[in-house]
Amino acid sequence: MKLKLIAVAVATVISAPAFAETETSGKAGSGFTVKTDDVSFSVFGRVQYDVDMWDGDAFSTADESGSDSEIRRGRIGISGKIAKDWSGKIEVNYNDATGESNLEDAYVKYTGMEGADLLIGKHKEPFGLEENTSSKDITAIERTMITNALAPGKNYGVSLGGGSNEFTWKFGIYDRGEEGNNIATGFSGRVTTAPIATKDEVFHLGFGYTQSRLAGNTYGEADQRLELHTADEKVGSSSLLGESIMAYNLEVAYAAGPFHAQAEYFDGEVDGGNWTADTDIEGYYAQAGYILTGESRPYSKGVFKRVKPKGDAGAWEVFGRYSNYEPGTDEAEVFTLGLNYYANDAVRIGLNYVSADMTEGGIDKDGDGLAVRFQYVF
Repeated sequence: MKLKLIAVAVATVISAPAFAETETSGKAGSGFTVKTDDVSFSVFGRVQYDVDMWDGDAFSTADESGSDSEIRRGRIGISGKIAKDWSGKIEVNYNDATGESNLEDAYVKYTGMEGADLLIGKHKEPFGLEENTSSKDITAIERTMITNALAPGKNYGVSLGGGSNEFTWKFGIYDRGEEGNNIATGFSGRVTTAPIATKDEVFHLGFGYTQSRLAGNTYGEADQRLELHTADEKVGSSSLLGESIMAYNLEVAYAAGPFHAQAEYFDGEVDGGNWTADTDIEGYYAQAGYILTGESRPYSKGVFKRVKPKGDAGAWEVFGRYSNYEPGTDEAEVFTLGLNYYANDAVRIGLNYVSADMTEGGIDKDGDGLAVRFQYVF
């Protein structure tokens, strides 16, 4: 139903400006835009189709070889600007696991204040470099375990932020569900600085903080797959009892020409309150990549973008990543080696080899996996 509503909205957007002077434009990987005198709307989307294969009990509960495929993300959306200071965005994602669609973004933005933008509605909370880099732009196929465990993602709320390539800031208050008859209120904030921010070189530093009351007095994000999304084995608890959660993270990144690297450290704590003892959730990752065809990874206002090929032959990128995750007394680590081919601004093919080890309940498990992604962005 939501996808049908989006289709109707798209048709309305395209046909409504017919009474005014209209300009249309489209670019591979950047959507289709319709402009009139004081109104502009863009239609955009992405499809990510993944195929995973694995062997070992770090990926399979039954300690068996397996494989699976899925539409990891199938999104379509509309963003628009009305008059000078108002804009908005609505985006729907198809969930292959449930066969249903869910609302990814739905917000209104006001840009009439000097040096700050106000967002109202569902949008991504400001916490973490990897999390705030779009899924179409991250280097690996999957984000790291610790990012998925502690980064709040997209929620309904109000935020205020601004900045430039050299400095950004953003803070917001969010709805994290229901705590009895009240909102489980959350707060997130992120500040970044780039002492070096040129076309050929970037040095990035960042800090983030988030805290929230817990809806239903449980925290369900601590159990994580070992960075292979269709595998069934996880590490950590799926229902930590508690009253609240607090976490912070540190970010560092450097890029020079075709080389790029980034790392993050996270430390969180679930406050057990009167329920149980506190639970620590800690982890980090370090990643480095090199673009064999000479392109640079773009940087804009505290986040990195995907590689844009210079020539018709496309761009090739290699990378490696180490990821560590400690939810409570358990521990997991993942090594990922990857190869990306950017055929053009819209099409990307990624290949990741994933080697994982974990200790859960005193039992050691390991495994190896292979993931392939076919991505189309419009």
